[in-house]
Amino acid sequence: MAPGGGRTFLYKPSDRSAAVLRLVVDPPNLLLHFAEGARLPDAAGLLRGEGRRGRYVCLGAVASGDEPALRALIVLAAAGAPPRPKST
Repeated sequence: MAPGGGRTFLYKPSDRSAAVLRLVVDPPNLLLHFAEGARLPDAAGLLRGEGRRGRYVCLGAVASGDEPALRALIVLAAAGAPPRPKST
């Protein structure tokens, strides 16, 4: 996802087994990658990519009127991540 050797920052809630969101900094691009983006409702059409699971939003291309839709995607992604299996 970072072809030019950019930096990646993960958001992984402590009760989850996998990262939910990744912020990919690869100048001049700033991408917010949703691990399960293909399953998210995206009425505003912000999500890009054709992967079976992941999708991303190029933050530089988000218009000011699209910010509520972007926030909604982030909330849904964080809430919908599968919980981490309990260790026995």
